Amino acid sequence: MIPTLLLRPGRIGSLALDHRMLMGAMHLGIEGDRSQLGQLAAFYEERVRGGAALIVTGHAAVLPEGGGHGMYDLTAADHREQLRELAGRIRAAGGKLALQLTHTGRYARGEETGLAPRAPSAIASRLTRETPEALTLADIARVQEAFAEGAAFARDAGFHAIEIMGSEGYLLNEFMSPLTNARDDGYGGTLEGRIRMSAEVVARIRERVGREFPVIFRMSGDDCMDGSTTPAETLALARALERSGADALNVGIGWHESRLPTVGATVPAGAFAHIVGAVRGAVGIPVIGANRLHTPEAAEQALARGDMDFVAPARPWLADPEFARKILQADRDGLNVCLACNQACLDRAFARKTVGCLVNPRAGREAEPFVRAAAPLTVAVVGGGVAGLQAAKTAAERGHAVTLFEARERLGGQFLLASRIPGKAVFRETLRYYTVALQRLGVDVRTNVSPSADELRAFDRVVVATGVQPHVPETLAGADLPLVCTYAELLAGGRPLGRRIVIVGGGGIGSDVAHYIAETAALRPDVHAFFAERGYAAAPAQAAPVRITLVSRSEKVAKGVGVTTRWVLLEELKRRGVDVLKGYRCRAVVPGGVWVENDVEERFLEADQVVLCTGQRSRTEWMGLLGEGDRRPDVVGGASDAAELNAARAIRQAYEIAMTL
Repeated sequence: MIPTLLLRPGRIGSLALDHRMLMGAMHLGIEGDRSQLGQLAAFYEERVRGGAALIVTGHAAVLPEGGGHGMYDLTAADHREQLRELAGRIRAAGGKLALQLTHTGRYARGEETGLAPRAPSAIASRLTRETPEALTLADIARVQEAFAEGAAFARDAGFHAIEIMGSEGYLLNEFMSPLTNARDDGYGGTLEGRIRMSAEVVARIRERVGREFPVIFRMSGDDCMDGSTTPAETLALARALERSGADALNVGIGWHESRLPTVGATVPAGAFAHIVGAVRGAVGIPVIGANRLHTPEAAEQALARGDMDFVAPARPWLADPEFARKILQADRDGLNVCLACNQACLDRAFARKTVGCLVNPRAGREAEPFVRAAAPLTVAVVGGGVAGLQAAKTAAERGHAVTLFEARERLGGQFLLASRIPGKAVFRETLRYYTVALQRLGVDVRTNVSPSADELRAFDRVVVATGVQPHVPETLAGADLPLVCTYAELLAGGRPLGRRIVIVGGGGIGSDVAHYIAETAALRPDVHAFFAERGYAAAPAQAAPVRITLVSRSEKVAKGVGVTTRWVLLEELKRRGVDVLKGYRCRAVVPGGVWVENDVEERFLEADQVVLCTGQRSRTEWMGLLGEGDRRPDVVGGASDAAELNAARAIRQAYEIAMTL
C-alpha cells in the first residue's frame, strides 16, 4: 500500500505543514534536567530529520502543583530558559515544535511536587491514592491565567504552536467528567458548567496570543470510564472549543485508571478512529488522532475514511525516528514498527525512569555519536535471535564485514516463538525489519548452519548470541512422560493441543502460553461475526471444550510483566476462563495428570497435556569454543543471562557490544 492522503500538505490555523504525520507528546523522563537538555534536543532533532511535520513536547506544567517527575515547570526560570534553548535548536534544525501545556490535577503526586494536588472536587484518585483539594474560584482564575501565560511564553520563546492537555484524566478533563466534578457552582453541575473551564482556558489563551498563533486542544474522545462524559457531551465540548478559538482538536482515548486497554498490542490497529471521526463530524476545524495508528496502513485508512485530518502517533517515533521519512519515500520495508509492548517506554515512564524503546536501542541516547569503526573487522555472530540480529546490524552499520550463523531454518529465536502469542504477531514486523536491514547492509546470513571452531577462528571477532532454551527441572518426576512438553515445543507447532491442559509456571511465559492456548482453542472472531451477521444463533463458543489450569508457585501471577500490560493479560485469562492456581508447587507428573502441593495440602489435577514454563537456561555450547584471552567471544542476550526473557535488555546489550567492536 502506498499512502497518498498522508503525504498531502495541511494547515493548523496559520501553521502550514508539509504532510499529515505529526509526532505526538511523550515523555523521556529527562525533561527539566539541564544536564540532559542536549540529549532531549538531539532526540527531537533526529525526529526532525526523520520528517515529523510537527513535534509536540511532553507535559510542561503551568503551575507547580500540576507537575511532577520528568516535567518542565513553567514557573521555574531555568526551565523556561531550557525550553527557549530547545525551541531554538529545533528551529535551527528546520523543525516545528509545539509546547504541551498541562495541569495534571488529581493525577499529581504530592511526594513529587511537595504540594497538595488540586482538582475540581475533593474526590480521591485511584491512580495516586491521594485525595486532592478542591479548587476555589480564585484558584480557577489562577489556573486559567497560568495557561494563558504559558501560551504567551511559548509564542515568545519560539515554539510554533501550543497543545492544551485536556485529556487522559488530567485537570481540564476532570472538570468535564461527572466522575471528578461534583461542583455546584458555575464550573459544575450542568453540562455547560462542566464545559466552561476548558472553553474559558482556550478563550483566555486566544485573547493573550492573538489569532495567528496556533492553538491545539487535546480533548478526550472517550474517557473509557463508566459514568463519565457521554458521547453527546463530548461533541458538545468539541463545538464549544471550536467557538472559543481552538485551531485543531487532538482526540485522546481513555484515562490512566480506565480498565479498557487503549495503547497495548491487544488493541486492534485503528480501533478508536471512529471516535475521532465522530468529533471530526461535529466541528469544522482540523481533527487529529493518535491511538493505535502505528503503521502507514492504519493511518492512511483513518484518513481515507474521513475520521481525521492528521495523525499524531508518539511511540512509533521511538521505534523509528524516520517514521515519516520512510513513509514519504515509500520505504515500508525499512520501517521499524512499534510493537506497543510498553516495556521500555510506558512501563519505564510510570516507574519514573528514563524512557527507551525495545526495538530501537538508540532511543534516548541520540546525543551519543554513532562512530564508524576506524579499522573494519571480520565479525561472526552466532545466533539469529533478536540479540544476534541487532549485533549484526550495528556491527555492519559501523563498517565491519559481518557473517551471521543461525542453526535453525528461520531467524528470530525466542522472539519468533513469542510472535504466536495473541497480540504479539507484530513481533514479526521486527524480524522483517532486521532481515531487510541485514540484506541492505550486505551481511552474510547463513541459516541451518552451526559453525565449527576452526571457522570461527578465521574471524577477527565473534559475538555469541545463541539465546536460551527451556529449563526442565531435574527434580520434577515424570517430566519425560509423553503428555509433557515445553512451551517452546508447543509454540513452535510441534505438539497438538490437549483438552485438559495444565501449565506449570505462572510467570510471564506461562501466562502468555495460557493466553495463546485459550485464544487458539476458541473460535476466531471472524467466524463468530459470520454466524452473528446471518442470524445463526447456534454458533458454538469453541470447537471443543478445553480446560486450562495455570499453576503458579508465586501468589503473584505474571510476575515480571510490565505494569501497563500485566493487568490486561490477567483480564484476558479471566475472560477466557483460565483457572489460576496460586501458591502451588508441581511435585510430579503422572499418566493422567499432575500432583501439586503447597504447605497445607496436595491436589491432583487431571490432564492430558502438561506444558512446562519453568524458566530458561543459557545455551552455552559456544562459550568456550575459542578459548580464553583475546580470542574469547563476546556473549550477549540470553546466552549471557537466562533470566525471564527480556528482549529489550538483549537488544540493548547487543547494540552496546557491537559499538565497541
